[in-house]
Amino acid sequence: MSRIRVLPLCSAVALALPLCVSAADSKDTSDATALSNEGLRLRLSRGLNEQAPTERDEAPTYLSAYRMVGRTNEKIKLYDDAEVRRGGAVLRGDTITYTFSTDEVYSKGNALVARNGTVFKGPELTYRLDAETGEMPDATFRYLPNEMRGTSDKVELLGGGRAKMCNAVITTCREGEEAWWITADSVDYDQLDESAVGRNATLYLGGVPIFASPYFSFPVGSERKTGFLTPRFGINSTLGVNLELPFYWNIAPNYDYTFTPKPMSKRGVLLGNEFRYLQPSFSGELTYDVIFKDKETKDRRYALSWKHFQRLGRGGPTLGVDYQRVSDNDYISDFSTTIRESSENILNQKVWLSYGKTYWSTSLGVYKNQTLAPGGRRQTEKPYEKVPEFNLSGNVADFHGFTLTSRLTATRFDRGAGSTVGRHHLSGDGYRTLLDSSISYPLMGPFWFITPKFQYNMAWYRDIHDAASYVDRSGSRLVPIYSLDSGLVFERNTTFFGRETEQTLEPRLFYAYIPYRDQSHLPNFDSSEADMNFAELFSPNKYTGSDRIANTNQLSAILTTRMLDAGTGKEWFTASVGQRYYFENNQVGLYWSDPAKTKNRSDLLASAQFSFYQDWRIEGMVQYSSEWSKVSKTTAGVRYNPRKFSTVSLYYLYNYNPNDKRDAYYNTNIRQVDFSFQWPIVKDLYALGRYNYSLRDHRVVDSLAGLEYRAGCWILRGAIQRYIRSEGRTTTNFFFELQLVGLGTVGSSPIEALSEGISGYQPLGPRPVEVGRYDYYE
Repeated sequence: MSRIRVLPLCSAVALALPLCVSAADSKDTSDATALSNEGLRLRLSRGLNEQAPTERDEAPTYLSAYRMVGRTNEKIKLYDDAEVRRGGAVLRGDTITYTFSTDEVYSKGNALVARNGTVFKGPELTYRLDAETGEMPDATFRYLPNEMRGTSDKVELLGGGRAKMCNAVITTCREGEEAWWITADSVDYDQLDESAVGRNATLYLGGVPIFASPYFSFPVGSERKTGFLTPRFGINSTLGVNLELPFYWNIAPNYDYTFTPKPMSKRGVLLGNEFRYLQPSFSGELTYDVIFKDKETKDRRYALSWKHFQRLGRGGPTLGVDYQRVSDNDYISDFSTTIRESSENILNQKVWLSYGKTYWSTSLGVYKNQTLAPGGRRQTEKPYEKVPEFNLSGNVADFHGFTLTSRLTATRFDRGAGSTVGRHHLSGDGYRTLLDSSISYPLMGPFWFITPKFQYNMAWYRDIHDAASYVDRSGSRLVPIYSLDSGLVFERNTTFFGRETEQTLEPRLFYAYIPYRDQSHLPNFDSSEADMNFAELFSPNKYTGSDRIANTNQLSAILTTRMLDAGTGKEWFTASVGQRYYFENNQVGLYWSDPAKTKNRSDLLASAQFSFYQDWRIEGMVQYSSEWSKVSKTTAGVRYNPRKFSTVSLYYLYNYNPNDKRDAYYNTNIRQVDFSFQWPIVKDLYALGRYNYSLRDHRVVDSLAGLEYRAGCWILRGAIQRYIRSEGRTTTNFFFELQLVGLGTVGSSPIEALSEGISGYQPLGPRPVEVGRYDYYE
């Protein structure tokens, strides 16, 4: 028997009338539609004011089956592959009885109800279409967006996307892979809030109960919800055994607050507070972590951070705040869990206003800081504070071919008394006004470019307070800077290991001339000698900052060659070599007591990167000192990355400066070997590790070992890390994290430590689920 689809009489008439009207008035179709105050609606006829229903409750009901028995507008029974649809809800069963007067559907045999990705199945179902309420005993359910599924002795559908499940079992594991599940006496499920709340819930892992609670809330989507988050725990040699119990308060869609008590066996209880806010014109984050009495120091210790960004008026200036402060020098070193965090010694405390248009921008700010000296260090270099600083800059990229830039900066510097670095005294405070303007005229062709540039740097100082007798209370400096940048690009087609390759040869020359100006009587607020690298070869001034401009008559020469795949454009090989040549001696030192250095050339730089072989990358950089006639800096390494989640790298790092041997704290000499890897052992089990060893000090700087395993519905990570923090002290971290897909994570996450330590590390995610073409269709 062929399948028959039957519609209620009113629905059939509603669908037929527009067709009749359209056929009768084919010459004038404009009268078939009408605009109302509520929008565009379909008029059923010219004479009647009836309109097509738009509300869900007024939506038509569709019935289908292979056989139907009954009376229209009374009761209809549907047999064999029966189905009822209304407003996005779908009901199925072997037999369905639909009663018009009560708007009730009773389905028996393979009953199913589906709406917006949630599917319930059971032996029978009673359901009221308008109210969206009903009951289903011995049900199974599935939430398609995150593959959550489970069973329930009885499901009560409460309308509005809400449901209550009695004696429920919930998991995201596939059938046959029940690695974890949650049992609960009852579960209140809210599809609109994307949340579920369980009473008397127990979490099972591998059939073993590991957590129980009379109240258990968990998300089933991306919506935020007030409640306890999954706890985190860890072991740290500085903190001891520690546990985090975060409570999340969803105050409003644009406000939230997280309170995190963190008991630590060696320190006490740290109370973490995080408040976030978001408005159309401003946003920010305020955190305050405090421990009222540290067991080791017996002191109250805290960390405060406030970040705020705000637009003042439409198209107006921007206000920014970045304020950080800790209670003592050792706070970050003691409470951090990564090597990067433990090395942070300067905390920003700044507030600024900025405003900009197409060709200019301006800002006014106060830039202070807190400088830490962990480990009882007596000597520390505190950066100057700018209280305040005003900037006004302009830039025109193409004014009849010219590029014009100008920057005006007025700053009051303050550092406080008694700050020294080595044998140099650091200026106390004073005012500096700086005007730096330039004009250049870039010229270029298909294989060449040349850019002449003239720059004029002017600086004025006043009210300088400094104990050094050579620093004047006021002074000025006017310095012209001339430069000429030029380069060529030659190309040729060749073969490289049997591959069609395009090779380039790119010589580049950069000339700069700066006349001598005596600056020994001026303070030094922010200048230091720049590190030697390829970018610095194209800078006319050997000093960073604005207080020292070295006289020079120099020429930088760099030669670069590249090999590109002729078909794909991929760069297989690149190499560069460069050096700077001086035609006169430098007479400007950073400080009055610095001797003038005499040399006719800079260090020689060379670098190369080779990735011709698939999945392999070899790179290296060498700096050869012309002053000491030996290699002063080297970085060389190889990395193998054949596929995702698989990488191995080995690097050698070397830095030599004989002057640093006389200063224990500022000694930058290093000679290290760094080996790291992420590699599969068996399917879905990966080994992780890093080993950074100092050949100079004969000790391990940072070591890390771990495992990462991915199953269908859970991921397990474990790692041990030991690293050297301030003043030679060491910290050992034990990480253990269990991620239950669709529920959350338990333990302490090693992902940040792994990302910092392992070159090319990629954290495992849930195994991709193949989504069928009609998985979301009912």
